[in-house]
Amino acid sequence: MWGIGRLLVALAVTAAGQAQIDPFAQGDAWQRQEQAAREREAARIERISVALRRALEHERMRPLDVTAVAGDHCPFATAPPRRPVGSRAKASKGLVPRYFGRRSPEMPADVAIGTERPVDLFRDLISNQVIQAKCINCHVAGGLSGHTRLVFVPATSPDHASRNFDVLSELVIGTEGAGSLILAKVQGIGHGGGLQVPTGSQDLKNLERFLRKLEASADPGAVLTPEGLFDGVSMSSPSRTLWRAALLLAGRLPTDAELASVRAGGTAALRRVIRRFMAGPAFHEFLIRSSNDRLMTDRFLQEGFPWRRLTREFVALARKHEQLMRAAVAKGYDPPWGDPDFWRWEVALDYGLARAPLELIAYVIENDRPYTEILTAPYIMANPVAAEVYGATTQFIDRFDPTEFRPSKIQAYYRTDASKKERLDRLLGRIIEDPGNLLTDYPHAGILNTSAFLRRYPSTDTSRNRARSRWTYYHFLGVDIEKAASRTTDPAALVDTGNPTLNNPACTVCHRIMDPVAGAFQNYGDHGLYKERFGGLDSLSLAYKQDPNTLYRYGDRWYRDMLPPGFGPYLVPNPDQSLRWLAHRIVEDERFAEAAVKFWWPAIMGVEVTLPPEDAEDPGSAAQLLAAAGQHLEVQRIAEGFRRGFGNGRPYDAKDLLVEIFMSPWFRADRLTASNPVRREALRDAGAARLLTPEELERKTEAVTGYVWGRSRWRMADHAKPIDQGFLSDRRRTVTYKLLYGGIDSKEIITRTAEITPVMLGVARAHAAEVSCPVVTREFFFWPPQERRLFKGIDQFAHPGTPAGSIAIRKKIADLHRMLLGIEAGIGSRDVEDTYALFVEVWNDGDRSPEDFVCLDSSLDQRYWEGLLDSSLFYTADGVGYRFDWDRIFEYTLRVGNPDPFGTVRPWVVVLNYLLTDYRFLHL
Repeated sequence: MWGIGRLLVALAVTAAGQAQIDPFAQGDAWQRQEQAAREREAARIERISVALRRALEHERMRPLDVTAVAGDHCPFATAPPRRPVGSRAKASKGLVPRYFGRRSPEMPADVAIGTERPVDLFRDLISNQVIQAKCINCHVAGGLSGHTRLVFVPATSPDHASRNFDVLSELVIGTEGAGSLILAKVQGIGHGGGLQVPTGSQDLKNLERFLRKLEASADPGAVLTPEGLFDGVSMSSPSRTLWRAALLLAGRLPTDAELASVRAGGTAALRRVIRRFMAGPAFHEFLIRSSNDRLMTDRFLQEGFPWRRLTREFVALARKHEQLMRAAVAKGYDPPWGDPDFWRWEVALDYGLARAPLELIAYVIENDRPYTEILTAPYIMANPVAAEVYGATTQFIDRFDPTEFRPSKIQAYYRTDASKKERLDRLLGRIIEDPGNLLTDYPHAGILNTSAFLRRYPSTDTSRNRARSRWTYYHFLGVDIEKAASRTTDPAALVDTGNPTLNNPACTVCHRIMDPVAGAFQNYGDHGLYKERFGGLDSLSLAYKQDPNTLYRYGDRWYRDMLPPGFGPYLVPNPDQSLRWLAHRIVEDERFAEAAVKFWWPAIMGVEVTLPPEDAEDPGSAAQLLAAAGQHLEVQRIAEGFRRGFGNGRPYDAKDLLVEIFMSPWFRADRLTASNPVRREALRDAGAARLLTPEELERKTEAVTGYVWGRSRWRMADHAKPIDQGFLSDRRRTVTYKLLYGGIDSKEIITRTAEITPVMLGVARAHAAEVSCPVVTREFFFWPPQERRLFKGIDQFAHPGTPAGSIAIRKKIADLHRMLLGIEAGIGSRDVEDTYALFVEVWNDGDRSPEDFVCLDSSLDQRYWEGLLDSSLFYTADGVGYRFDWDRIFEYTLRVGNPDPFGTVRPWVVVLNYLLTDYRFLHL
């Protein structure tokens, strides 16, 4: 299968193309151009890479204020028209060109581009209006840009139009992405000549029409383009796509009925069945895990949530804490937090506070609510313990289940002034005697003002919410501010003591974007509390407010030495509701849909959306640039459908969005028939060979075997149902197999390993070795034949010494390849015959004396005996520890017996071990 070689070796790919003599040189300039050709060609990829990288980032940026001079902060002085959330734009007539893959709403609907000739467009709309009026000043022999590949001739030359047309057509047709690059440069992006053709102008529309028509006239085989990237690539079958989607979303294999439906109905049926997978615990786990991979709030499950800083404002929390402390003291615990009852409550509270933003995302998607609600929701998700400390009146199905989350309101939040009476006790902590008069109607803003989000991206006296602004842009607008703008490294420019973030152009290039949104978080202090300063009016730094030289005035909500709170050209109208206002502004922005695609892309693809290369000297820069452009077009396509609604679906339906990513050629690519090395490298992350995350490997193993390596069950609160914690996700471990197998801890380790390493391979081998024996033992000896997962239809009495036994073993090996690896391998295939040879080799080397087969003990999975031997597991009094009743287990195994008269069980253990370490099992 194409792409598998990445598992073992790193492919070295060099940039395509050799230096060539520039074909645009004319007359006396020829010798000079020939001499500089190699230098130009070496710089060409770098110029395209840098400009397109900035274009892809800046194209999403909006203006900071309408009076700013274009280019003095970030390019694009005007923004595309906003479409109201949930609206549907009418379909345009004719072919509407793209601007960096985006449809232009300003393109006349009655233009019949298909009938226009590029040469006519150039003569009538481009030659004099753009080339002679804008470009000829520099892009002429002897001019400032006379060394580039765009060297025009002035209007004094009688054949200037035809010669300049040839120059442009040669570049656009012969260089991938050149049309988009030219559009970026004329608008000032990465252009030494700055802004020449303003966004939205008629000249820009005409230039785009010409360039797109010119691109369309090119020979499809002449150059690699993002649009033709998948030419020569075969897609995986609908059945194979369904198999992968079922494991990822439903944590199981597809049923025979689901497979038959897809085989009969093709891609339409595939879409329907994939969407049906989006329900149940496995899908919920997928949503939580994928959301945390972006937000990283599970950090607080590892280190605990700093909830004690919330006890002043969250009065119900302070009183619950006091109640538990008094109960612990009465029991004789010193310190009180040694009480197991208190420990279970604290762990459940950590869980409720940390998981709130992730559970909100899951709730919105699972309940088919508009995805915009992840930011605009006027509620917070809470488990029973968190709801109690919020003072919420939420009704739960099981008030003792810490994993049950429901929409809730924060109703017991009191800001602090002189009316609040409190004291600190050495043992009991903060005691609220009178909550005071400032009971607050908490202005919920979805994820943005959950305690977990605000604490994960904390503020300081000097950063002033800038981290919150930066990550809000990144997660929900798809903009990485730190990479979106070119910043100087000139020491002289950076040495500035006159408020550089407001006045120094070397700093304002980022801060004019970042700081207004930081101001929208104005009511939330360093610890994420709403108007936390004494008096309950603001959350400004005390150092700022108490500095005699400060600009502070009583009643200020935000810093006077920063840009005012806002978003783009808009200012916050109501400071009390600034974050809620920001949330609505964000979801009305077209970039919100694009950011949603990028948010969920890694959850399915296994890797982030590709960015253009930063260094053109890298061997794979040409391929990376091509991949970035191709993925950008795909993100734009999916985002447009997400905004409008896919097919007849609703706008902002996240389930439809996930289906569309599964249907993308970037997920379904299977085999590449063409030999072009740049295309092959550009598509290296596409298709069916992406490494499973630790959690996905655990889920896949459970789906096909029913066994989880190292699974433990523990209780977080009184009477709560046990919470499963597998070997890859036990919160009590500091060094876990989860991290060794490329996982994250949401704190120091925040990037998953995409390529398998020797350490990870060792973990995979240990996992397979310790899983295979208990699974085979349980299936052959303990489970009834009709309940077996893997070995239904065969028993330990079928052996290679008889023709019937040989056929039965081969058939079962073929079944195992289908169930574990997702491939159809018939009897006689290379896969089946190689595995059968391994079986026979182990069988011939083994001891076939008529004795019971003995395996390692099965305590690695606490649920191993469920359904076989009730009450075999006992919990300690605190609900954390456990033990097995080994006397009952031993009696049970003696009664059932493990007969293996022909010595076939051990070969089956080895075969299962072998398949569990196959790259096709370790990859999706």
